[in-house]
Amino acid sequence: MAGMKSKLTKNSISYAACSSALPSDGEVQLLPAGDFRARDGRPQGIPGWKINAKSAALIIAGLSALANPLVVDYEHQTQRAVENGQPAPAAGWINGKDVTWREGAGLFAPVKWTARAQLHIDAQEYKFLSPVIAYDRN
Repeated sequence: MAGMKSKLTKNSISYAACSSALPSDGEVQLLPAGDFRARDGRPQGIPGWKINAKSAALIIAGLSALANPLVVDYEHQTQRAVENGQPAPAAGWINGKDVTWREGAGLFAPVKWTARAQLHIDAQEYKFLSPVIAYDRN
């Protein structure tokens, strides 16, 4: 996000809960272009989130530098596993080098879904993606 800091506080992590549909081709929209809010009204205490070409380039550079792919999980379980003790299986993987910005549309990435996740998607048991984002409140 614009102005993203390298050291993040707990208050600057949020579930975006965007209405990004899961298309059958495996490519997902991670974030919409411009100003946006989650469907439930988040973030609280600030006007909203914003992403543009400049901030997207920073995000893409950071993701491209990662040694490992990003996990796509079920129900944000990788964030909750320590506190609830439940397993956090992957639903899919995103190669950070494959994340792209589309002007006027947003941030996109192809996802390599696991066989189990693809069954859930095909059965329409999972229809949306809810990315976890870090942001600077300022």
